[in-house]
Amino acid sequence: MNPPSFRRRTAGTIAMFSSVGLLAAALVPLTASAVDPSAVAVLGATPSYTGVVKAWPGDADKDPAHAATEKAGRQCWQMSGDPYVRYLYVDVADSAIPAGADRALVTVDYYDAGATNLDIQYDGDSSAWTTSSNQPLTGTGAWTSHTFELSKINFANRSNGADFRLNVKASATAMPDVCFARVAVTFTDVPQLAVTNPDLVFFQGDTTLRFATLADSVNYTIGDENGVPLRTGRVTPDAAGQASAGLNDLGPGFYTLTFSGAVGGTTLTRSSSFGVVTPPPAGAHSPDAYFGVGTHFGHYGGYEDALLRTMADIGWGQTRSDISWSGVEPAPGTYDFARYPFDARARQIKALGVEPMGNIAYRNQFYDGGRTPSTPEGLAAFGRYAKAAAERYVGVTNDFGIYNEFNSTGFNNGACGITAACYLDMLKATAEPIREGNPNANVIGPVTAGISQAWLDDFFALGGLNHLDTFATNFYGYASLGQNTPPEKTVLTKEFPDLVRKVDSLDGDRNLPVWVTENGWPTHTAGSTEPQQADNLIRAQVLAKAAGADKYIWYDAMDDGDDPGEREHRFGLFRRPNAGVLGVAPKPGAISNAALIRMVTGKQQQAREDLGSATAYSYPYAGGGETTRVLWSTGTEQVQLTADQPLRLTDQFGAARTITPHDGKVTLTLDASPVFVTGTVQQAVVVQSPLSVSVGTSTVAGDAVPVIVTADRTVVSDALPAKLVVTAAGRSAELVTAPGKKTSVTVQLPASAVLGERSVAAAVGTRDRELVANLRAATKIVEPLLAAAEPTISTTADGYAYGLKVTLTNNRDRAVTPTAIRYSVGAVSGSAAAPTVAARGTASVTVPVSAVSLYESTAFRVAVDGPDPKTVGGTLSYSPIEPQAAPKLAPIDLDKQGRFVPLRGGTRTGPADLGGKLRFSQTADALVVDAVITDDVHHGARSNDLLWQTDSIQFDTYDRFPSVLGGQRVEIGAALLDSGPAVYTFTAPAGQQAGPTPGAAADITRANGVTTYRLTIPWAALGFDGPPTQVIGLSFLANDDDAGINGDARKGWLEWGSGVGTAPKNPALFRSAQVVK
Repeated sequence: MNPPSFRRRTAGTIAMFSSVGLLAAALVPLTASAVDPSAVAVLGATPSYTGVVKAWPGDADKDPAHAATEKAGRQCWQMSGDPYVRYLYVDVADSAIPAGADRALVTVDYYDAGATNLDIQYDGDSSAWTTSSNQPLTGTGAWTSHTFELSKINFANRSNGADFRLNVKASATAMPDVCFARVAVTFTDVPQLAVTNPDLVFFQGDTTLRFATLADSVNYTIGDENGVPLRTGRVTPDAAGQASAGLNDLGPGFYTLTFSGAVGGTTLTRSSSFGVVTPPPAGAHSPDAYFGVGTHFGHYGGYEDALLRTMADIGWGQTRSDISWSGVEPAPGTYDFARYPFDARARQIKALGVEPMGNIAYRNQFYDGGRTPSTPEGLAAFGRYAKAAAERYVGVTNDFGIYNEFNSTGFNNGACGITAACYLDMLKATAEPIREGNPNANVIGPVTAGISQAWLDDFFALGGLNHLDTFATNFYGYASLGQNTPPEKTVLTKEFPDLVRKVDSLDGDRNLPVWVTENGWPTHTAGSTEPQQADNLIRAQVLAKAAGADKYIWYDAMDDGDDPGEREHRFGLFRRPNAGVLGVAPKPGAISNAALIRMVTGKQQQAREDLGSATAYSYPYAGGGETTRVLWSTGTEQVQLTADQPLRLTDQFGAARTITPHDGKVTLTLDASPVFVTGTVQQAVVVQSPLSVSVGTSTVAGDAVPVIVTADRTVVSDALPAKLVVTAAGRSAELVTAPGKKTSVTVQLPASAVLGERSVAAAVGTRDRELVANLRAATKIVEPLLAAAEPTISTTADGYAYGLKVTLTNNRDRAVTPTAIRYSVGAVSGSAAAPTVAARGTASVTVPVSAVSLYESTAFRVAVDGPDPKTVGGTLSYSPIEPQAAPKLAPIDLDKQGRFVPLRGGTRTGPADLGGKLRFSQTADALVVDAVITDDVHHGARSNDLLWQTDSIQFDTYDRFPSVLGGQRVEIGAALLDSGPAVYTFTAPAGQQAGPTPGAAADITRANGVTTYRLTIPWAALGFDGPPTQVIGLSFLANDDDAGINGDARKGWLEWGSGVGTAPKNPALFRSAQVVK
């Protein structure tokens, strides 16, 4: 377990529209009319090869005979978790590879057995492990085919003796039964269909989209930030398959792109995004720049050059990456900085005008057993490495962070522990050596994980500030109050300002700068949407400045992985590869940050203005003879600006227009999306405007959006002119007003196919072009039909009956009747008649499921046939929570149904080392947890809040089906500590706090290598009023500490379910469970 508030990534390493390509783009299969494959491997009990030397599974078991099986009537090679087999290697015969081959299309036939991801790692020009784009697997339980496009290939058998390997990106504990039947390789010089710009952020007046394709023509559509079409076009490729579309007239903004072409009789469609910005303003690229973004040098393969250029074009003035100790000291006392990516990339980004900051961090195998240094010898070696780094980068950077999140076991596994005193030992060992290496060095610390007040108070009391040149902290809060917690509800508005004041009060006359070295909002499935991320970015950076931050570094520039459900993969402001996009493509947040940088750089932030509302924000920035206000609201309200001169109104993506207020006043709708107003404003105040705009709560994708603008002159009859012009999305209508009446006009806006929130703006002005109001509203673009499924368990005379409940939601304004529902649960499949679903209503049908595997994760799939077809899938489990007094079922066998997850190379030798039985049962008042854990070595020297670091158990509940978003997760741990039995709530339900679990009873004993737990946890302590009647999520683990050392002493844990032991916690990996009577 990691403390829930801490973001965690691997030390020293590392949607709305498709994104960038790692020199590759996932494509659909070639048809028969296209070029025939040069190499084919057909896999089964007796594999056959054409143009292929051989293929083999790997890595734990490389014997094809062990992988050979049959799925749905087709032979194939199956991946597995035990032994851990996630790869399929292919060695293409040299004779099948054309001379000078630069690009390969690899078509894979596979059985889609579970929700995970698939890519190809191949021998390319830049690396033997060049990564293709990602192909999501959805667990359809059916055979499918997909083609990956590999560019800049260098098939020379450097990928463990192969030219490439298929990579199923699942852990051993979550590996689905993905099975591969055929792999075909075709060599070509031209992509099937791709946009080939190395980056997709353009300077205004220099916007050209470049395409490469096998198609005869490419049709494209440019849309606004909501995906509403702005223009369409068609380009014809030349003989080399190249084409371009000039868009130099586009102004600043965030745009969407959809393009298509027919290849081999199949129409391929791709989508992306791009941005148009003006060049960075003077002062953006400066050592004193406020705006920065983190990155991971060396992590982004062949498109990293473009990424770094784009970072500079956005206008960030600072970046941050690791100088990993293990990466630069390959032998004791020998430093080879050139072998680590920071060396070249820091120089490259410096030349682009962006200041690099290096993290002096982590560990080295030659010191302190490869753990975070803590002994005098280890710290001395760490100091020598720090000095060598400072010497190496004179003229490249003066900024050196001392470790990263030392106060978290996510990065610190040292024997000393994670205390402030331990950190001070490290700081003392490195600060002066760094200054010896570079007298101009900026020593930055403590770079904490979160604002841990007790830890910081210890650090201050120990004199830690005396060793620093800059104080820095990492903190997040994106989920502290649930999904997409806004910046105003995080530490940005209280704890961080308090911390800045404390640093100022303790640093004497040194005036230590305070940096935010990590903060961000990820866009994973359970996180923020991409538009929300863009909103939060501007607001967070403004609020941090108001709190006293001297620098703010967003985490981070590029998405770090391909799993849309994984938080760590979706922090970026640029997207990773997707079909047909071979360059760096922005999320809305990247262009929003560019807009903010251009609006406020060179100006000084002033105090927040009082608009007469606690939820409305206005921060003026003054300088250069003008004032720019950044305005937003955490609700929706109208602000009236009084101005006797024209103003410049700029949206969050940099699109600006000059407005002339009507009679010296103009009303703006403020919402979560900030706007900028530049010019002289005499007064700004929240008002009740007589003008309003409304749209439907939801709109079906592809339907027009009716926007209603209303003028209310019943209160102040002379507040508005008699005739107004309403303009929205380029469409206009006249609104006639009358004293004492409410009048309205409806404007039909064009449809959008992009799912999610769509912002609508309506400008209301006079005929002589004076602006009365700029109104905003939002509707949610939804699919016409939604489907969801969950398991059911009912009590019968002789046990339990099991089923699958399918619920359909109709978002249309008319009833619909699908033709059929087809389903599969594990090996059971069937069909059922579909119910009629009323307009804007729901309907359900439950089908019986036989031969279930109790307590196991089982794949399911539901397909709804009809005019609005829909397919959903995933995993579920049948896990009855029986009455404590009369259980009918055997307990969960952790030795057979559990998975061991190692930490730091830990191993489990067998059940005596770690194993046991588990049962969840219930009474009317409580959940009862009975766990009998075999464990040959027991330790318990911890306080209650740190019991997870040693021998203990943890379990989580989630108040809805695990894959459903928006639920409440509660986490509880228990242990037999040296001080006695303990039960502790790590993540409490709403209205409660972390601490000893209220009302819990614990009977925990140990004898003969067995620890027996009986925990009785009141339903109220789990956030329930009583035994839940709905399907819930449940997950459990037993931690194993055989070392008995300080800090996180675990060698691993044995889990039933998943999603508890690592950060972020992930309820989607829990098992589904139900209370039964």
